[in-house]
Amino acid sequence: MAAAFIDSHLHLHGDPFSGKTGIIIENAAHAGVTVLLCNAVKEADWPAIAALGENYDSVVPFLGIHPWKAGSAAPGWDIRLIDILTSLNQASGVGESGLDKKCSADFTVQLQLFEMHLEIAYSLKLPIALHCVGCWGKFVDILESFSRRNRLPTALVHSFSGSYETMKRLTDIGCFISYSLKIMDPRWKKISAVFARTPLAQLLLETDAPAEISPLLFSDMQTVTAYSEPVMIPPLYSWAAQQKNIELSSFKKQIWRNGQIYTNQTFAG
Repeated sequence: MAAAFIDSHLHLHGDPFSGKTGIIIENAAHAGVTVLLCNAVKEADWPAIAALGENYDSVVPFLGIHPWKAGSAAPGWDIRLIDILTSLNQASGVGESGLDKKCSADFTVQLQLFEMHLEIAYSLKLPIALHCVGCWGKFVDILESFSRRNRLPTALVHSFSGSYETMKRLTDIGCFISYSLKIMDPRWKKISAVFARTPLAQLLLETDAPAEISPLLFSDMQTVTAYSEPVMIPPLYSWAAQQKNIELSSFKKQIWRNGQIYTNQTFAG
């Protein structure tokens, strides 16, 4: 399979994409974005995302409980997560999971869920999509602890916003670092600077759809909503390749290779 574009983290279900998911996926396909790593936020999302994976070859379901929704985790959620993941016939992953000090969810519960998600991903040999806001030290400490015990699953840290030092600790234990459209925004120069120093072999790119974006970045794009959509991935790749001083086709091939561990596909081309 020739190298295509990958949106390494997004959400396709619920508002503001309700009733528009099909056309958003089709628009992405027409733009050459053929892999969409679609993440859950809460348990109620799991069946809908699994169905998207069944109905669209491009959608890879990532199922889990977001730290914002840690309080919604009902007893037995972990068993039900294992059951649904093992029932899927397509490539899949665990997520979105992680830690967030800026949300109201009980942090102790977040920690419990985060470590359980890591254990599930390890036991099922699945990749995991991770979120972190406001607690990078604790977040990386936990991942390093799992790594020392040889129990760290393949991990993608999405919409990375940490320091160079944090990025280096994460890449040293094998994590992939995914950057969102924010790296193109002049208001996020610090993140762009860290992106520029991220090892190419551990780099991925995402829209984090449907995230809010600066209208200055994509004012001329034909999108279905006023939010980020996977159709924005090709211009993100072009910008990133220029910043890395790499020819676009070579950059695209490398990101495709990086993404294969998440899609369970073999690179050719």
